[in-house]
Amino acid sequence: MPFDFFDGLGFIGDLLNFLGSTSDSESLGDKEKSQKKSKYIVEWWSGSLLLLSAILFFFVFKDPLPTENYLQTLVVCSIIGFVISFVVFFALYHFGLYYFKSIFKLLLFSGSVILFSVAVVFLIYFKSGI
Repeated sequence: MPFDFFDGLGFIGDLLNFLGSTSDSESLGDKEKSQKKSKYIVEWWSGSLLLLSAILFFFVFKDPLPTENYLQTLVVCSIIGFVISFVVFFALYHFGLYYFKSIFKLLLFSGSVILFSVAVVFLIYFKSGI
């Protein structure tokens, strides 16, 4: 019987659900504390990714860009960054982690992930010297 790759992904999902579940013996006060801690978790991740992408963009654009086909290079690197971010969104959706209570949180998180992935692609391309 050949190994099915998707069975392995199902196992990983079950493992993440098991590790992420809370015990029933947890008191109500502890649940309220954990909810207060995680109230701004989306904003925290979004702000962190925006700060990291700003730092990466600074490292990329502090030197002048090469004069040959720089517009084409910027467009191709941006498209690669978008594709990488959409793969991340697809994975988060299938793990059940891509759920937001407001459209603002959705747009903030999505925009920060897209900017971060584009910045990483720019940094890899321009610093590698290809």
